Amino acid sequence: MVSIEILQRDDGVVVDELGVGLAGDHLIDLLRDEILEVDGVSVESVRPVAGTLPDRHTELLELATELFKQDSSTGLLEHLTARVYRSLVATFVAMLDTDACHVVISVGEPPSEDRLTAMALQAISSPPDSVAADGAVATAYLVHADLILVVGRSDPVLRHRERQWISIMAELADRGWQKLD
Repeated sequence: MVSIEILQRDDGVVVDELGVGLAGDHLIDLLRDEILEVDGVSVESVRPVAGTLPDRHTELLELATELFKQDSSTGLLEHLTARVYRSLVATFVAMLDTDACHVVISVGEPPSEDRLTAMALQAISSPPDSVAADGAVATAYLVHADLILVVGRSDPVLRHRERQWISIMAELADRGWQKLD
């Protein structure tokens, strides 16, 4: 095993993310079968990750450093969206302007701008760390920048720890934005 991270704990159920290095893809089914031999354990998703597995704690420190080195708001947003997209292996990451309700920047395969705007408006009216009904979307409000970060991934769904991580990254970016003003 290369890494393990607890993504969520609720009502006696724990969701862990296990990172393993295998000698080949032919071993994936064997590993899954062995894991399923343990009573009470299920496999939610298996996905390949290119390169080394991210260490979320180290990534936050690196991101903070990189964000505070940015000398333009555009660079800051580009860096944040690209980093969130890559780190979470997201389907899409988009940043929306709350005043004009339009997409400022996006990576991946986001839904239509109307759908993103609806997600952003819901995020503004919802409590922090809001969760979409299907768990596939997370949002974070950048107060000083007056922007909404929208992150989507459906397989596997975004778990509590990942949502916290998104919120922290957005707050770091917002602090960086504040320094640029």
